[in-house]
Amino acid sequence: MDFSFTEDQLTIKDVADKIFRDLCDDEAIRVCFQQEQPLHKTLWQQLGESGLLAAPLPAAYGGSELGLTEMCLIIEGQGTAVAPIPLLETVVECAMPIAEFGSDALKQRVLPGIASGELMLSAVRPYQGLLEKMPLGATEAEGGWQLNGYSSLVSYAPAANGFLVVTPELVAYVDANTEGVKVTEQRSVSGELCGHLSFNNVKVTADDVLATAEVVAEFVEWQEQRTYVALAAQQVGILKEGIKRAAEYTVERKQFGRPLASFQAVAQQAADAYMAIEALRGVYWRALDDVEAGRDAKLSTRVAKFWVAEAGHIAAHIFLHIHGGIAQDLDYPAHRFFIWAKQNENYMGGANKFSAQIGEIIKQNTQAVAI
Repeated sequence: MDFSFTEDQLTIKDVADKIFRDLCDDEAIRVCFQQEQPLHKTLWQQLGESGLLAAPLPAAYGGSELGLTEMCLIIEGQGTAVAPIPLLETVVECAMPIAEFGSDALKQRVLPGIASGELMLSAVRPYQGLLEKMPLGATEAEGGWQLNGYSSLVSYAPAANGFLVVTPELVAYVDANTEGVKVTEQRSVSGELCGHLSFNNVKVTADDVLATAEVVAEFVEWQEQRTYVALAAQQVGILKEGIKRAAEYTVERKQFGRPLASFQAVAQQAADAYMAIEALRGVYWRALDDVEAGRDAKLSTRVAKFWVAEAGHIAAHIFLHIHGGIAQDLDYPAHRFFIWAKQNENYMGGANKFSAQIGEIIKQNTQAVAI
């Protein structure tokens, strides 16, 4: 097995890492989260101008026709910087599925704007929550479809130019300014911008439909597999930077006249965090390779998402604990890595949900674990 990246992939990673370093130091990110709407617009524009947002998109619409691997290298850099931009949401959850399933008219209308950094998108799924809200649903109407219902905690919804809406009956693109769409601003666990959406008789034309009937399940599986992999890439970036900062802190911070790093208990905790992160990296690379090679990735991508949750819980708590009381100070950057890791842990479901899915897949095909 050869896990080395190609020269082109390393070049893309270097470009992305430089942009994140230059624009995402601790002070710049702190200022972003103090804004009324936390969003690093300068970073988004720079990623667009550098061609990184276009990496996996078709050349006909301004893309570079690269793969998920290249996109994951960029997203891992975002995790390292905990940069508030809808990178995973716009490119992986929306643009890549539109490129795969969308009509030519929809691709032409949306993809060039994403490639250039002019547009931001977000994925919308039916509401699931404690309030008595009607989950988002679709019904056929004259000349197309109609959407009614609610969704919540839609990432970067107040800043999004459009939404990729998934219901049991329909997958469709909806412009943010479409009549009947209402966005109420919210904040996520990580402090990122998100929103509660309501759809009131929102009309969808045929050109904006990506999937209906039995194709919806195929679409959802395709989208979710790539989302789990990209989320794992982001989590690797968050956790490795979090434990790196904890290690640096324990060298500088002294207790009883000795650096914290010299205490065996501290070293053992750091080792546990490191092993959890490397376990995540291993299953993430396996899932990424399955997706890129066109193999059945139903199991491996869910194992990756399970470890997003498992490693996030283990490593994030350890690097927060190693920092001690200073990590509770919201002006100190350690907390941002912790809450981002915890949000990723539960995004689209936590460890229990995915361990149950993994068990069901193995139950249906006992040979799946041997693939």
